[in-house]
Formats: sequence, structure tokens, C-alpha cells
Amino acid sequence: MQNAEKVSGSGVIRLSGEIDLASADGVALLLRPMVEAGGPVVVDLSHVTFMDTTGIHVLVRAADDLAERGCLIVHGARGGVSEVIAMTQLRSLRPNIHIMDCEVSQAGAA
Repeated sequence: MQNAEKVSGSGVIRLSGEIDLASADGVALLLRPMVEAGGPVVVDLSHVTFMDTTGIHVLVRAADDLAERGCLIVHGARGGVSEVIAMTQLRSLRPNIHIMDCEVSQAGAA
């Protein structure tokens, strides 16, 4: 992962770069305070260029930790990241995971 930003005063985290074995623990650490607080947690993947199943596991674990206290909203996945989400059927793995597709172009999201 090259960059992560928590949007001040919200349950939104913007990630960029790669989410893989090397960065998964860092992503989990960034998510932890928001997950512990409960409520909706939004993960913006619009600038993530690569994610493997290790990243999927981090998202599922966050949803499990939220349990009845909130939901995980995954937003902005594109290209290969979107394909990994579809192949792993992330949308159906936990009832509190919600995938929001976004039609905004990468250039428009900058």
C-alpha cells in the first residue's frame, strides 16, 4: 500500500497503491479504530491498483469484527481490483459487506 488517508471526522478510509501480503497488516491497523467504533465504515478503493485475496481477507475480517455493530461499504473498485472482488464473491461472504460500484472515471476521481 502506498498511501492511506482517513477522512477527518468520518468513517471513510481512502486507500491507494497495492493491497497484498506486504501491506495487509497495515490496512488492518488503519481500519481497526473505525471498526472498534462501529457504525458504517467506508473503504474507498478508487486509487488501489492491485489487490489479491489477502486484501479480501482483511475486508472480511473487518466485517466480522463489526458484526452487528455496523457494515463495511467497499466503494470505487476498478479494473483488476473489481475483478478480484467479483471472483471471490465478496458481496455474498458476509451480510454486512456492501459493494458500491462507481461510474466516476479514474481521472475524475483524482
